[in-house]
Amino acid sequence: MIDRVDRVVRFIALWFGGIFLLAMTLITVIDVTMRSAFNSPILGGRDIAQFFLIFVVAASIAYSGRSGGQVVVELFGAAGDKITRWTDIAMKLIGFVMLLVLSWHLSVSGLEALEFGEASGTLQISYGPFMHISAIGILLYAIVLLVEIFQLMRGRSIEYNGD
Repeated sequence: MIDRVDRVVRFIALWFGGIFLLAMTLITVIDVTMRSAFNSPILGGRDIAQFFLIFVVAASIAYSGRSGGQVVVELFGAAGDKITRWTDIAMKLIGFVMLLVLSWHLSVSGLEALEFGEASGTLQISYGPFMHISAIGILLYAIVLLVEIFQLMRGRSIEYNGD
């Protein structure tokens, strides 16, 4: 089960995140070039780059957590494998619940942003859809943690076997 999660998370991070990272880079380079060379930046270039950054972050959150790209502090490492496994389960469970709450809150905030017209400064693009995209990225990481909890409870390894 963990291998399937790895494949899905890697696919999302590398393809969706990669495409939007490339697009964000192109927009930024073109915007800076136009501003410097012709004193005429792209209208809303910063808005577009910020929204593309949301796609990149949302696509990479679960991959970063799954591949060990986040900071981890091991307080109970010397206590033994059994205690470490159960503390890992407890911490992942707390993280899972927190991520569910965060994802839910982002979704609610996205609906409120659509309702109240919260939008970017230059292009007036609504923040709502981008909050939903962030919520999906957070929810994907919550699913990763849930799968890791099940793996740990079964006594199986959760080591990352990707690239």
